[in-house]
Amino acid sequence: MELDAAYRTYRPLLLSLAYRMLGSVAQAEDLVQDAFVTVQQQESDRREGSILNLKAYLCKIVTNRCLDYLKSARRKREVYVGPWLPEPIVEDYTTGQSAAGQDPLQTVLLEDTISYAFLVLLDRLTPIERAVFILREAFEYDYRDIADVVGKTETGCRKIYSRLKRKIQAEPTAEPIPGDRGEQLVLRFLHAAASGDMKGLLAMLAEDIVLYSDGGGKVMSAIRPIASSQRVLAFIQGLASKSGGLGEVRLVKINGQLGFWLTSPLEPFPTLVSLAFKDDRVQEMYLLRNPDKLRHLNLG
Repeated sequence: MELDAAYRTYRPLLLSLAYRMLGSVAQAEDLVQDAFVTVQQQESDRREGSILNLKAYLCKIVTNRCLDYLKSARRKREVYVGPWLPEPIVEDYTTGQSAAGQDPLQTVLLEDTISYAFLVLLDRLTPIERAVFILREAFEYDYRDIADVVGKTETGCRKIYSRLKRKIQAEPTAEPIPGDRGEQLVLRFLHAAASGDMKGLLAMLAEDIVLYSDGGGKVMSAIRPIASSQRVLAFIQGLASKSGGLGEVRLVKINGQLGFWLTSPLEPFPTLVSLAFKDDRVQEMYLLRNPDKLRHLNLG
C-alpha cells in the first residue's frame, strides 16, 4: 500500500489509539504524524527491509511513542498541582460541530468517541496496563500481537488484561447512558443547581460521589478530589455563592455526552463540567479549569 493511502486508511485508528493512551488531542496528532514520518524515512532507506504488515507496524510505533511520552511525563505529573484530567473532545450542542472549529483531527476522533469518564479511568492505569487494555478492549487485538507491541509475553498480557477487567468491574465506575436519558439527567442537575433546589440536587448525587477539579495550579480549584455527596454539595454551593450563581451556562457535548460550559463576569476563566452517572445519580463530576487545556476551544 502506498504511504499516502496508508495515511488516509490508518490515521483514524492511530489517532484513536494515541488519544486513549495520552488523553491529549495535540499530543496524539503529533505522535501519529511522527509515526508516518518514521515509516517514510525507512522506505527511503534501501537498507531497511520492506514492511510486511504496515498497520501492525504503525500501531506498534504509535504505542511505543505513547509509552515513551508517558514515562517522560511522569515527573511532570508528580509535581502537577491538583488532579490531572485529560483533554476532552468538545462539540457545540446545537450545531454538532467541533468546538475546536473545523479541525479535521477533532472530526476523526468524534467518529470514534470514548466517554470522558472512561478516559479518566484509563489514566489511572500504568502505561503498560493502559496499552494492553486499550489494544485488547477497544481494538480487539489478539494477545500475541499485543505482546509484540508492548514487549511482554503473551501469558503476561493475558494476566494483565484479566486483572484489569476484575479491578474495573469491582469499582463503582460510572456507566454509559443512552443519549436522551443522559441529557435528561444533566438538564435535571442544571435545573436543581440553578434554581437553588439543594435538596433535589443532593438527591441526584451518589453517596460516594467524587468530584475532580483540574486547575493545573493556574486558576483556583480544589487541589484534592472531593468525596461524598454532602461535601460535593457544599463545594457546589460555595462556587455558586462566590460567582453569584452558576453564571452563564452553555450546553456542549463532551466526548459524545452532554456537559456544560460555565462562564461568569466574576470569574476570569471558564469551567468545563462533565458528569458521569451510575444508576441515574452522579457518580463522578469533572471540572476542567486549566486554561492550557481549554484555550483551543472556541466557546467564548
